[in-house]
Amino acid sequence: MHYEDILNHIGPFGKYQKLLVFALFLVFIPPPFHFIGQVFLAANTDHWCAVPASQMINCSQLQLAECQEEQRSYSIPYEIDDDGNKVYSSCERYVMNDEDVGRNMSFNSTDVISCDAGWEFDHSRYKSTINEDFSLVCDRQDLPAYAQSVWFAGLLVGSLVWGYVGDWIGRRNTFILTVILVTISSTVTSFVPNFTAYAAMRFFTAAGTYGEYLMIYVLVSEIVGPKNRVGATTVLFLAFAVGYMILSLLAFLLREWRHLQLAISLPFVLTFLVIIVFPESPRWLITKGRYKEATKIIEKIAKVNGIEAPEDLLDKLSEESKEDKKQSSRIPVTQLDLIRTPNLRKKTLILWVDWFVVNMVYYGLSLSTSALGVDDYLAAFVSGAIEIPSYLFCWYMMDRFGRRITLVAFYIFGGVFCLITIFIPLGAARAAVALLGKFAISAAFGHIYIYSLEIYPTIIRSIGMGTSSMVARVSGILSPIILILGKYWEPLPLCVFGGSAIIAGVLSLMLPETMGYSLPDTIQDGENFGKGRSFQLCVKGNDDGENESPTQAPIDYLPLSTMDQTPKQPVDV
Repeated sequence: MHYEDILNHIGPFGKYQKLLVFALFLVFIPPPFHFIGQVFLAANTDHWCAVPASQMINCSQLQLAECQEEQRSYSIPYEIDDDGNKVYSSCERYVMNDEDVGRNMSFNSTDVISCDAGWEFDHSRYKSTINEDFSLVCDRQDLPAYAQSVWFAGLLVGSLVWGYVGDWIGRRNTFILTVILVTISSTVTSFVPNFTAYAAMRFFTAAGTYGEYLMIYVLVSEIVGPKNRVGATTVLFLAFAVGYMILSLLAFLLREWRHLQLAISLPFVLTFLVIIVFPESPRWLITKGRYKEATKIIEKIAKVNGIEAPEDLLDKLSEESKEDKKQSSRIPVTQLDLIRTPNLRKKTLILWVDWFVVNMVYYGLSLSTSALGVDDYLAAFVSGAIEIPSYLFCWYMMDRFGRRITLVAFYIFGGVFCLITIFIPLGAARAAVALLGKFAISAAFGHIYIYSLEIYPTIIRSIGMGTSSMVARVSGILSPIILILGKYWEPLPLCVFGGSAIIAGVLSLMLPETMGYSLPDTIQDGENFGKGRSFQLCVKGNDDGENESPTQAPIDYLPLSTMDQTPKQPVDV
């Protein structure tokens, strides 16, 4: 008896799985605190050169705000903008002698120097940021973006390490390790004395957060029935959006970055409570020959679901595992199998482009909410809130119109909205159009996970997902750097994001439709699946069906024992 048959028997999405998904939904809320947190930790605030005490003017008769304004008008160069407001220099001050200082003096010096006595910061919105504490301004203003690239480098390392660790010591033990790593590193970040330590701790937090995320995603996919995986995965994405919104509220209430960092770290302590109910994956236990442990978990699932486990379960699991090992020993696979044959290579390269682009655009838009010309907190809250209908809309569209054409539409619409944003002035209208782009790209983000699982053959599905994730992390490293380039030409980041999204959408037209077709199992199946497909706009599958494996429902939706009896007729989807 195959594991899928057992899962269908005990309930592919019964009470046990529903309670587990709900618990994991709660665990999935804190990770976005750190993914998006630097939007507030390193927020840009107005700053200007501090003036040495000996050169401070005497304004004892003035209010503090009036005194600061008069001090700045004497000591800081400024320009008048189009609205008639003074725009003070952030990195230079006038050269002043002590004898020049005095109220109502006539000061006409044009000699300026760089800030030699530090900076003063506007605290009307943020009480403190890492930019202020670590002097990340002027010639060091790009360092926060580099810190965000270090964060994505941590995600890259996490994607390389935790997958192997999870296959080695199990999903549950790996989950525990990642929670410990995230809790310690993120809490320590609240007390770091300098920027280098901050970036280093963020690296470890990123690596651990990705591992936690990966183990939850893998466990859900292995303990929930195939037909319910799209819905269960969507629930996890919704938790990410909820965490995004909660982060903006916490940032609004806690205006000092160390307090905010500590507040977004402490919820991970509560995650340890979930360890009590976090089971080991029965599928993983079976592959490791630990049949007794797998049997206990399966029986527990069946009991909670109100169903009796199959008789002689232990013996049946042993027989299945021996047969699977015989099959797998004949077919050694590596990452090279993703690109060894021409059609599979074409699909793999397109999927890599899709992952690269969607990750870059998603985080590029998420990290630049402060550049929309509206309140930072409101923009971040709405940016997170819009992901909820986005993921639900993606779920509906995928099941209603198929995978391929919906992914193409999400990419192209997201890219077009990014490009339109360039021509709209700062303010509510610009924010609204940018959020429409975020809506489409968020939908593409949720879509690409499921679509990739259905395109890669079973025998190299894990390898394919792993390499795709690695490619996405590389684009994450580049995303903050692309935002930096905006200081040389402001529309450049949006041009890159919009243009690349449209290119990814056009390339995705060459991918095969997967809804309503059997999923490929072997390398040869993967090579034949969608072979000969060019740029097509139709939603239906290939009419000839010669090179595809069509069936009445995706092969994952059927018990393995019935797969050989599936009629080979193409289906309109």
